[in-house]
Amino acid sequence: MTLRLLKPLACLALLAALAAGPSAPVTASDGVSKHVTRRITLMTTQKAAMDVLTAMMAGRAVFDQSKARAARRQLITSTSSIRKHFRKHRMDPRSHARPQIWTSWDDFEARAKSAEIAARALSTRSLPALRRTLPGLMQGCLSCHETYRRTPNSFTTH
Repeated sequence: MTLRLLKPLACLALLAALAAGPSAPVTASDGVSKHVTRRITLMTTQKAAMDVLTAMMAGRAVFDQSKARAARRQLITSTSSIRKHFRKHRMDPRSHARPQIWTSWDDFEARAKSAEIAARALSTRSLPALRRTLPGLMQGCLSCHETYRRTPNSFTTH
């Protein structure tokens, strides 16, 4: 297989593994919530789609209209389900969500809707169009994360 075919196959395998979720059954006794697992999968999927588009925008990857359109479709789908995935206050040790999501639900919901609108406004017709429209979505994601996402604990080796 050529390297050109291997990369897309590796991406598809990674997305399939993320969509499948954890391999071990999730139980209430281990403190792990299947709902939080779904939120993590949602955000990981969004990050993968954003990585495709930002690589094209930055020139690290060649602009490919079909890949850009697929990433846009994924972002529209995932941003439209943010509110559903966060509606109920569910936490577990893996969650990076701050409790303020649920105490400031109207603001969180407005930010999620704003991200969905920005995803729908993405233009994948050309590289200049992508460069013009992607920063709005990036800002929407960052704004919400700065307010409602805890910084993950950094890994230490000592």
